[in-house]
Amino acid sequence: MARVGVDDRGRTPRTAREPLGIAVPALALVLAVPGRAPAVRDQDEGAAAAIPVDATGLASGPYASLEMVYERTIFRVDVLRLTLRFGAQTAAELEHLVDGRQYTDELAESVVRAAVESQDLLVRSRFLRDVSLEQFLDGIRENMEHARDAGFLSSEEVRTLLPEIEAQYEPIRDRGIRDGETIWYRIRGDTLHVAFQALDGSVLIDRRQEGSEHRRAVLGGYLAPGSDFREDLIRSLF
Repeated sequence: MARVGVDDRGRTPRTAREPLGIAVPALALVLAVPGRAPAVRDQDEGAAAAIPVDATGLASGPYASLEMVYERTIFRVDVLRLTLRFGAQTAAELEHLVDGRQYTDELAESVVRAAVESQDLLVRSRFLRDVSLEQFLDGIRENMEHARDAGFLSSEEVRTLLPEIEAQYEPIRDRGIRDGETIWYRIRGDTLHVAFQALDGSVLIDRRQEGSEHRRAVLGGYLAPGSDFREDLIRSLF
């Protein structure tokens, strides 16, 4: 039976069931970031853990985040828990859109438009099983194609970003991603900071990149039509 956690609002995240590879958008980055944010509570383990990105200034409450568990259909195995947490402006926009309303496709489109425009966002992708780097990269390629088809990225941007992403994750090619490890994405304006945190808390990848295409690749990859994550993330607001 799939394991589904309860989020900080007391809700059970919805579970996506797709037979394909691990579809997690990621971006190319370059500089290490000095210092760390204060400890935050890891909802999966119920213990405080220091994270390698700045988590300050984000909103809280029922409209501040989207959350889900991604599951492989054939084996009914949980692969990762995904959380997107927004700043105050986007959280207020989502509350205005969703409060007191039920899910519709039209409303889902409005939610996506608000979320994709966010320039203050923290994404946590916590893996619940071992995943090879090639599985991970296959998912990135697929979801970036969805982002391109939806108009979030141009074909040229996809051609430029993909080789950079592959090079970025080269340090973990042989080891892959292990159960319990986390990839963090912090967006502030058009700056993206990505950090890969191992089980022991060490940071194996810690890089930063400037440019709106990186922000659009992350959010478009998660929320474009055809993404493995789109519907369940949006429905978690309801």
